[in-house]
Amino acid sequence: MKKVYIYKGFERFWHWSQTIIILTLIFTGFEIHGTTSFIGYEGAVEIHNIAGWTFLVLIVFAIFWHITSGEWRQYIPTVKLVMAQFNYYIGGIFQNAPHPTNKTVYNKFNPLQRIIYLGLKILVIPVMVGTGFLYLYFQYPKFGIELDGLESVALIHTFGAYVLLAFVGIHVYLTTVTGIKPLSSIEAMITGWEEMEEEEIKIVVEEEMEVALKDIKGKLKVTEGKSDLLDEALEEVEEKLGVKRETYFRDAISQSAAGYFCIGKDGLFKEVNDAWVNLYKYGSKEEIVGQHYRLSRAEEDFKELEATVEKVLQGETINHGEVKRICKDGSEGYHTLTLSPVYFGDKIDGLEGFIIDTTAKHLAEYEILKKKIRIEERQRKNKNKENN
Repeated sequence: MKKVYIYKGFERFWHWSQTIIILTLIFTGFEIHGTTSFIGYEGAVEIHNIAGWTFLVLIVFAIFWHITSGEWRQYIPTVKLVMAQFNYYIGGIFQNAPHPTNKTVYNKFNPLQRIIYLGLKILVIPVMVGTGFLYLYFQYPKFGIELDGLESVALIHTFGAYVLLAFVGIHVYLTTVTGIKPLSSIEAMITGWEEMEEEEIKIVVEEEMEVALKDIKGKLKVTEGKSDLLDEALEEVEEKLGVKRETYFRDAISQSAAGYFCIGKDGLFKEVNDAWVNLYKYGSKEEIVGQHYRLSRAEEDFKELEATVEKVLQGETINHGEVKRICKDGSEGYHTLTLSPVYFGDKIDGLEGFIIDTTAKHLAEYEILKKKIRIEERQRKNKNKENN
């Protein structure tokens, strides 16, 4: 078992704030209806109104955060594995069947959760807020909303409250029975760190690698041949970007121009793929695994790389741009470099990254520059002859 950082700070704040406010609204709502009697009608109305306004403010901030962070994509509904997830909830969960979907940083919700959460956000919550404000401003003498009566509004608002109450109950129940431990999912929403099995963690790593390569590809100008290789690799993984995938991204790029490597905190290579071995012109992985990353850089470039590695070991993910490499035979090459920290539990245990060869592009640009210099030199000489 290891822990993976899944839930961001605002995400956890928004979740628990929303929970407290909704429970407050439900409690005071029952008090207003006379179902319970703890704080009195007037006190319940005042708290209910304050909680309603607070909820509206929280919704505005949450919408802004979801849009700017890209987290709104988590709620895009999908029909893939919907029935498998439904069958798991109604039967498989009681037979210790494996979960049909995997939770990752970019796929936190299973298909049913996506549908339910989206429904809450675009239907139930807006209806509750809307009917609540109709209650608040019904037939006020100034700036009020005139209606014939509150009966229909009351029925809709009360029905929505029972829907939310049912959701909270089911949500808490499923949270306790689907986690590694009864309270592990609740703990994850407090700390941000989700406890996962080894196979699940591999999928999280795979997804981080996917996103990193997509980001690199969007920023690079690669040659046509390399672009085709990258596109083929990306198409393979995008087909598996649904809720569950069966192969690992590292396999998808193993035959492409993207080299993968993993380095421990001690600076020694722990793993490289075949593409990395070929780019550095080694005969096998065994020649590089256990060696220090210093040997892949010229002395004048090592300090810059060392400073970058230190930043990654502090938790940063860095797109380094184009760098020069020293191959085993002493020749030089060029590639782009992306580095990300590797976690063991809640501590950084090393770093990993990708290199994508840009030698051909670099040499082509160099030849163009030389040709441009020769042309300018020839033009300068011709101009001097004309002047003489």
